[in-house]
Amino acid sequence: MAWENERAESLFLTVSADHRRRELPEYVAQMSAPFLACGGYLAAYEGVILGGAERLFGMAELELWLRRHRYAAYNMRVLLPITHLCLEEAVRIRLSAERPGIPGMAALAAQELLRDDPLNWRASSRDWLRIDRLCKRFPAAAHEASRTVIARLSDFTDMVLFESLVSGCADCADAQALVARAVLLYKKIFTRYFAPDHDLDPLPERELPEGGEESAESDECREAAALTFDSRPMADDFVLTAEQLADVPDYLARNFGSSFKTAHEMEELERAVCTGLHEDRKLLFTDGFPESVYAEQSERARSAAACREENRAMLREHEAAVRTGIRSIEQAFRNVLRSDPETYRAHFGELVNAELWKAGRCEDPQLFRRTVAIQPPSVVLELLIDASGSQRSRQSMVAMQSYLFSAALSRLRIPHRVMSYCTYGDHTVLRRFRDYDDGADADLRILDYRATSNNRDGLAIAAAGQDLLRRREEHKLVLVFSDGLPNDMVSGRVREGMPKKYVGDTAVRDTCAQVRKLLHRGVSVLGVFLGDERELENERLIYGSSFLRIRSAEDFAGSAGKRLREVLAQAY
Repeated sequence: MAWENERAESLFLTVSADHRRRELPEYVAQMSAPFLACGGYLAAYEGVILGGAERLFGMAELELWLRRHRYAAYNMRVLLPITHLCLEEAVRIRLSAERPGIPGMAALAAQELLRDDPLNWRASSRDWLRIDRLCKRFPAAAHEASRTVIARLSDFTDMVLFESLVSGCADCADAQALVARAVLLYKKIFTRYFAPDHDLDPLPERELPEGGEESAESDECREAAALTFDSRPMADDFVLTAEQLADVPDYLARNFGSSFKTAHEMEELERAVCTGLHEDRKLLFTDGFPESVYAEQSERARSAAACREENRAMLREHEAAVRTGIRSIEQAFRNVLRSDPETYRAHFGELVNAELWKAGRCEDPQLFRRTVAIQPPSVVLELLIDASGSQRSRQSMVAMQSYLFSAALSRLRIPHRVMSYCTYGDHTVLRRFRDYDDGADADLRILDYRATSNNRDGLAIAAAGQDLLRRREEHKLVLVFSDGLPNDMVSGRVREGMPKKYVGDTAVRDTCAQVRKLLHRGVSVLGVFLGDERELENERLIYGSSFLRIRSAEDFAGSAGKRLREVLAQAY
C-alpha cells in the first residue's frame, strides 16, 4: 500500500531510523488502513506505530508470520486488530524512553478514538476490551459513552488474563513472538468469549420458533441483542456436541430445503464418498426453497429474496457484457467440440471434373468424392459453485459468472447440472439449481445462489462426481467455481488420528486427491478461479494448468475467452 498521509509517512521514516521510502506489506497495510484513513492524531500515531514495528520487529517478518496464520485459516478480520493491539503496546512501552513524545501522541490518539468513535468500536463486543484498555491507560481521554460500554463488561471474569497477555507484548523479542502472543489472545479471549459477528451472513443464525415463524421483535430489541456480551466459554477447536449435531438436519431443512434423493440413495452415496477425512460426514442434496417461500414474511424469506434480487441486479447492470460473455463461452465450446467431415474418393457421389481424364486410362479411376459428416462427441458437464461465506463479498459476481456458463451450454444443448456447495456442522449441502436435461429457462434459478458458512471442496467434488460417472456421454467434465480456499473450521465427530479441522494444507491436499480420482476415471476437471491473488497458488496446486481466472464479465471478450479455449482444448 502506498502512503497517502505525508505526516504519518514522515513519522514512520523517522521512528524506523530508515529513510528509504517504501510501501507497506499486504497484511500490515490491512491492519493499519482504518487508522491511517481517520487522519488527525490517529493517522500520525499510526505512523509512529509502524515505524516502531519496522525498527523492533521488521515489517517483512510481521508479514511472513501473519501470512502463515492466514493460510492456517485464521480469521484475519479478528487476528489483524488483535495484532495491532499487541504492536501498539510493544512500541509505546519500548520506545517511550528514547522518544518521550510518544506517550503524548498516544493520549491524543486515544482521545480521538474514545470521543468520536471513528472505527465504530462501540458497536462490536470484541472492541469493548480495547475501549476498556484505553480508558485505563488514558483516564483523561475517557468519554461518557465509553464508560457506558465498559459497564457491559461487568460479567467478564478473565479481564486479568487479558491485561496480562497484552502487557506481555512489550517483552516479545521478535515478530514471531509478537504474532504468537496475538494468536494466544485470539484463542484464549477473543474467540473464546465473544461470539463471531454474523452481520454479513444471509442465513439466520438463531433458531426460529416452532412453526418457522419469527417472534415479533422491535428493531431496538434486535440492535440490543446484537450488542449483547456472551460470557459463555467456547472451545478452542469448535467441536459440535452430539446434541448440536442432532439438530443440524432440522436446521438445514428449514434454511436450505428438503432432500431430493431418497434415504437409500443417500446411504449408498455416503458409503462411497464419506471416507477418510470425511468419515461420519453427511450429505444433503436439495433443490432449495419452493417459490412460495419467497413470498413469506419471515426472516429466511427476506434473506433469500434479498440475495436473489442482488444477483439479478448485477445481471441487469452488466447486460451487454453478459451477452458477449455467453457468445464467447459458446464459441469456445463449439471450437473444441467441432468435428470436421471426412472426405474420400469413391465409385459414386459428387463427380470430380478434374479426375475425368482417368476414365478409360486407369483400372479403378474413382471419379467421385464422398463427404461423410462425423457425429460430434457426446458431452455432459457438472458445474459446482463454492457457496461458502468467503464468497459473500463477491456473491453476485459468482452468480453471474456461473449463469454465463450455464446459458452458453443451454444454447449448445449440452446436458449439464449446476449445484452450489457449502458445509454446516457435519453436513455438506449441495443445492441444485438445474438438472442435466432441464431447459434454458432453468438457468435463471442460478441467481438464487447465496454464500454462507464453510466449505469442504473435496467432499463436494467427490459427491457430485458420483452422479456424473453414471452418465452415458463419452466426455465428462466438471467445472468448479471457487476461491481456492477449502475451509471447514467446525468439527463434527472427531476421530483419533484425523485432523480436527478441514483447513490449510490438509484441505488443499484432500481437494487435490478428489480431483485426481476423477481424472483417473476419465473425467476432466477444470477450475474457474474467483478468489484473491493470495489463493492463486492453491488453485494451481489443485487444478494444475487446468484453471481459468475470471475477474469480470467483460473478461470473456478478451484474454479470458482465449484462455477458456486453451483450457478446454487440454481437457479434450
